Amino acid sequence: GFSCCTFLYVSSKMSEPTPNSTIDPDDTIKILVASDIHLGYNEKDVIRGEDSFIAFEEVLQHALENDVDAIILGGDLFHIANPSTNTLNRCSRLLKTYLLGDKPIKLEFLSDQNENFLESLNKTVNYEDPNMNIAIPVFSIHGNHDDPSGFGRISSLDLLSTNGYLNYFGKWTDLTKINISPILLKKGETKMALYGLSYISDARLARLFNEAKVFLEKPEDTDWFNVMVVHQNRADRGPKNYLPEKSLPAFLDLVIWGHEHDCRIVPEENPNKKFYVSQPGSTVATSLAEGEALDKCCGILSIHKSLFRLDPIRLQTVRPFIFESVNMAEYFDELGLDEGDVQQKMQNFAAERIEDMIKRAKEKLTENEKQPKVPLIRLRLEITDVEQQFNAIRFGQQYSGRVANPQDMIVFKKKITKAKDELKPLDKDALLEAYQNQREATANRAEEVVDRYFKEADEDKQLELLCSKSMSELTKRMVDYEDDDAADCIIKFYERQVMNHLEGQAVNEDNIDEVLEGFRSKERDTSNAHDSDEDIDDKPKANSTSIFVPPVTTAGTGRGGKGSRGGRGSRSTAASNSTGRGRGRGRGASNSSSSKIDSFLTHTTKPVVSSRASSRNISKVVYISDEDDDE
Repeated sequence: GFSCCTFLYVSSKMSEPTPNSTIDPDDTIKILVASDIHLGYNEKDVIRGEDSFIAFEEVLQHALENDVDAIILGGDLFHIANPSTNTLNRCSRLLKTYLLGDKPIKLEFLSDQNENFLESLNKTVNYEDPNMNIAIPVFSIHGNHDDPSGFGRISSLDLLSTNGYLNYFGKWTDLTKINISPILLKKGETKMALYGLSYISDARLARLFNEAKVFLEKPEDTDWFNVMVVHQNRADRGPKNYLPEKSLPAFLDLVIWGHEHDCRIVPEENPNKKFYVSQPGSTVATSLAEGEALDKCCGILSIHKSLFRLDPIRLQTVRPFIFESVNMAEYFDELGLDEGDVQQKMQNFAAERIEDMIKRAKEKLTENEKQPKVPLIRLRLEITDVEQQFNAIRFGQQYSGRVANPQDMIVFKKKITKAKDELKPLDKDALLEAYQNQREATANRAEEVVDRYFKEADEDKQLELLCSKSMSELTKRMVDYEDDDAADCIIKFYERQVMNHLEGQAVNEDNIDEVLEGFRSKERDTSNAHDSDEDIDDKPKANSTSIFVPPVTTAGTGRGGKGSRGGRGSRSTAASNSTGRGRGRGRGASNSSSSKIDSFLTHTTKPVVSSRASSRNISKVVYISDEDDDE
């Protein structure tokens, strides 16, 4: 317990704790943190079909055993956007078993729920619903696997939110501007502001940050512990293909980072912004990558006023996975790979390695009877010659029953070497052009092929109403997310779009073709505008702001435990007296206010607070520019 211990981590922006200080549990918010559950992954596989459900049940058991106040999930609860009825049923049963009960909820919900859950179908936090008996509330954003299935459709998380098992936050449908209103929770003397940003394509999110269109509302008081949950690429996978930590505002205390599957759950301090980042990783291996072979964990996050600690919990029901990569050039002379019978020598070498890996996998077995015992094995052989490659599928058949993935147990990687005299100074422009040409020449993703087909097709083969981007998105959802309803969805979407366009026109038999051509032109312009997402630099422009942080106020005193909700009080209008709140979700926000904010963001190069706002301590601007970067 934490009744008499000092917390391990302190935000550098806060005061240091008194040594040997006593932590009162009644003033401590205790949260189980997990991410990337991927329920339903490989569910039809006889060997691995239960893995995701077993691991998720263990996560819920830890929440129950540790008597947490809430659970936070970092996205990808489901593996596909439209999970099977079997997966939905299994998930609902687990949530019902572990989350319902008579335990009083000690968290007071202080913020405006209509704003916190604006884009969600359910606008009420589940433990304040008189029809539900929630013992442990779950707060979750969506990831790239369980995002709303395109074209205005709902997410699988909306279904869980509607039936009351989960609080779905951080959902955005208007991607021209993002305004995050935090969930404000209080327990005793500890107050937490929870920000959620569900998955958005990295290129589009980079554009929004670059254009200063990401807004975070900040509580008026300074004694809130600010937590943000995101689901984006964290590792640098190329320009505009990840979310740099430096893009996030410095007033945050802790960022819970979903999407990345390798476990780095122990908080790491960002040297520039001074907040901490915790990356829980996945609870099930969905690929045979090296990062998936690390221990799988969830964690218990404890927050006491300005202090926090995060205790990792290694999951005991995860299937053992051993990954190994071998550079065969190091064994070239030892194995005599230049003396004939190369493939047999390679197979003998691989067999020895596999046996050793199976032995090491047994060391990962726990005493939990639910843990799958047959291990996952991935041996990557880096070869220098194609003659060293053998039939890995046939080779793996002898390990059927001993290894969970005999068919893809071994992969070959061709190692490319260069002579010293080949090294020349790089021509960056030529290198970039060569990269683009190679990318276009070798693009083999299905959606890229479809998009390229319609762009290059003759006029008589062009789509009448749909744009090529819509077809490529359709293809991507069918291939990557197994979304069988995508085709029907896009047709209905465009049917509504066309009807809305026609209703605003004076249409007759003579001008129908001209009116439809106008619709097609508008769709092409919109598609081209979206293409520009890929041309946005991942760094904000110098001398421009990136994040505007207007104040957020609590809505009354909220409530703790069960019972009537009671009044929430009137919202403060003080923000309108400063620089404007910039609500900007495209839902009737004031144009004049929005234009003032845009102008303010465009011309501000230093943190500015109006004299009126400064005297009332209600507004703050956090900005990021290239000049701030120490990297």
